[in-house]
Order: sequence, then structure tokens, then C-alpha cells
Amino acid sequence: MQIEAPLPSERVVPSAPFTITGIDFAGPVNIRCLKPRDIAYIALFTCATTRALHIELVSDLTTDKFLLALQRFVGRRGLPNTIYTDNATTFHVANKQLILLWQIL
Repeated sequence: MQIEAPLPSERVVPSAPFTITGIDFAGPVNIRCLKPRDIAYIALFTCATTRALHIELVSDLTTDKFLLALQRFVGRRGLPNTIYTDNATTFHVANKQLILLWQIL
């Protein structure tokens, strides 16, 4: 029998949904809107506790579009305590901008 590593505390301690959130992008996906072939991306917000998924459609992978998607997410689900992302440039730049904003407030 193989011994498994213990789960991270964020996964086993009861908490409100989306208190601990993971964010990633998926795509590109083809959409039909005004142009016959338009491209968009999907911002995936994953709850670490319940594994629930919140999806936002973004037109590109820029920091500005990501911050708008994050704003919509926070407006709908509330402000997470912890956010996990990969090392994409978009997330690094957004982190720096949010830290500056938080210091001003």
C-alpha cells in the first residue's frame, strides 16, 4: 500500500467558498459575436475547498483585461483571502499593481 502525502491545510480546513482561489487561463477559443471568427480566452477561478469553478470570458491576455475579470469575480463571489496562480506575466504585473493599490488604500 502506498502512503500518500497529506493534503494542504487549505484543502481540508472548512472555509467559505472561494476564500482560497486558483486562477488560470484557458484558450484561445473561437467565438461568434460581431466578427465571423473572433478569439477570446477563458479566465478560470477555482475554489480550493469545494472545487467549484467560476468562469469569465476575456478578450485577450493583457493585465487590464485580467484585472477587469478579477473585479467581476470579486463582485460576484467576494474577496478571496489567498489567490494561487502560475508564473504568467499577466499575473505578475497584476500582483504588482494590486500591491501598489493596497498600499495607497
